[in-house]
Amino acid sequence: MAIDLPSGIPGQGRRRKMPEIYKYSATSATEDQQYQSLDEYYRVRVFYVFLDTISQELQRRFKGGDNTTWGILNAFHCMTVQDNWKEPVNEEAFKSLQKLCQFYELEVDKLRLKLKIFYSSFPCLPQNTAATMLNLMKEKNVQEILPLMLELLIIYATLPVTTATVERTFSKLKLTKTKLRSLSSEERLSDLLLLAVEKDITINNSEVISIFKEMAHRRVLL
Repeated sequence: MAIDLPSGIPGQGRRRKMPEIYKYSATSATEDQQYQSLDEYYRVRVFYVFLDTISQELQRRFKGGDNTTWGILNAFHCMTVQDNWKEPVNEEAFKSLQKLCQFYELEVDKLRLKLKIFYSSFPCLPQNTAATMLNLMKEKNVQEILPLMLELLIIYATLPVTTATVERTFSKLKLTKTKLRSLSSEERLSDLLLLAVEKDITINNSEVISIFKEMAHRRVLL
C-alpha cells in the first residue's frame, strides 16, 4: 500500500501506569505487553485484530441467529456441484435445496428435475460456478427450457455484489455538481459522474477530440 512504517515501536516510550483494578484484565495485559520488534507489534496489534474482526463478522452475518442466510448460501453452492445430482442424489444437498425452495416458495421436485436435466445434458463443465453455468446456458440457448434454474443462478451470481460503487457515486456527486454546474442538464451530469466514478475505463483522448471536432456548430445549454 506504499505506506511508510515507523522506525520505532509505537507506544514503547513513556507508559501510563495502569490502575490496580484493571491490572489483571485482558485489555491491560495487551496494553502492557512489551514487543521485541516492529514486526511483532504489527502482528499482534493490527494483523491478529484484523483477522479476529473478519472472523466475528462472518460468524455474525452467515452463522448467527437461525442460520437462514448460511443455509441459503450453502443451498446455492450445492446447486453448482455436479456430483450432488447424480443417482443416488446427495441427501444433504437435497435438504439444502428444500430450504432454498421453501425460502423462495418453489417446488423442490421440479427444481431437482431441472438440475438433473442440466447436468445430464452438459456433463463436462470446465468449472462448477454460477458464472460458468450462466454463460453455458446463454451459449446453448437453454434459458427458456430452464427458467427456474436460470433465475436462481442469477440470484446466486449477484449476491456478492457490494454497494461501494453506488456509495462512491453519491460521494462524487457533491464534487461534480458545483455551483458553476448548477444548470447542467441531466445527460451531461450523468456523463461527468461516469467519468469521475469509473476511472478504470480507458479513454482515448485523441478519439474524443476527433469526435468533438466533427460535430456541427451548436449553441445549447450544457
